[in-house]
Amino acid sequence: MNARTIFTKNLRWIDIPEPTAEDIKWLEANFRFHQLHYEAVREKQQRPRLDAGRGYDFLVLLFPVYDQKNQEIVSGEVDFFISQNFVITVHYNQIHTINKIFAAIKNGAGVRAANMQKGSGFLLYKILEGLFQRSYPILDHMNEDIGAIEQGIFRDTGANMLSKIMLMKKNIIEFRKMMKTHRSVLEKLPKRTSEYFNFAQSKLYYRDLLEYYENIWDILEALKETADGLADTNQALVARRLGETTKIISVFSAIVIPATLVAFLFGVSVEGIPFRYNPHGFWLVAILMALASLITLWIFKRNKWF
Repeated sequence: MNARTIFTKNLRWIDIPEPTAEDIKWLEANFRFHQLHYEAVREKQQRPRLDAGRGYDFLVLLFPVYDQKNQEIVSGEVDFFISQNFVITVHYNQIHTINKIFAAIKNGAGVRAANMQKGSGFLLYKILEGLFQRSYPILDHMNEDIGAIEQGIFRDTGANMLSKIMLMKKNIIEFRKMMKTHRSVLEKLPKRTSEYFNFAQSKLYYRDLLEYYENIWDILEALKETADGLADTNQALVARRLGETTKIISVFSAIVIPATLVAFLFGVSVEGIPFRYNPHGFWLVAILMALASLITLWIFKRNKWF
């Protein structure tokens, strides 16, 4: 069983990372939560939510987790059960931020007092604050990747650069999907009537969470605009280089055509073909072919067609 607990005089924090079937059964045996909320814990959620239960509130939020192996941002789900005397967190996809907060509170008496003596609502705020703050290093990493793409886009417009841009756009889309509906949930927190949500200066603290969200969203908007601009620039560069390549091939083909025509005419098996029996016929035809190509090249140069 993965469940672990921190006890204080008036509050418990039960944290369950990567819950097993045994953990869910333990929750069902010790807490009378609504069955729909247990089902939400078992199944992956696609959007944040805040529901009122009998004597508790159920909260689901999604936070970005960076998969270093695939360089992708994936969704990390955190489910909260909040009541007067406890906070239960259930989370997936190795959200290390909660593990660090839990370890700091468990191992430090001063940290435990500062975070848990003000009630479950304040503890919820501290956990959410840590989760929102953890988004900034991920955003910084994305900014660095955008900068690397900007520097390399004029040197490499091949499939490698295109895959980097598409991966960045995918990560931004995933991040935005997670954050988009957070506002509605965060705006509901100060409106809850439950006593545990209304601790000292709670509205100010909840406003801080909303500011975190707005700041993260603004950064994501800037990243999205930059990624879209880079994608358009890369597409324009690819089209330009493709056009230049096509132009070179077309010019080369046009220069070769007269020489090919000369070779064809002298290769026709009919009577009267000049130089057929001349011992220097091959070289004379070769000179005519070269001359035809040079004249065509001169015409192209004169008209500045390339």
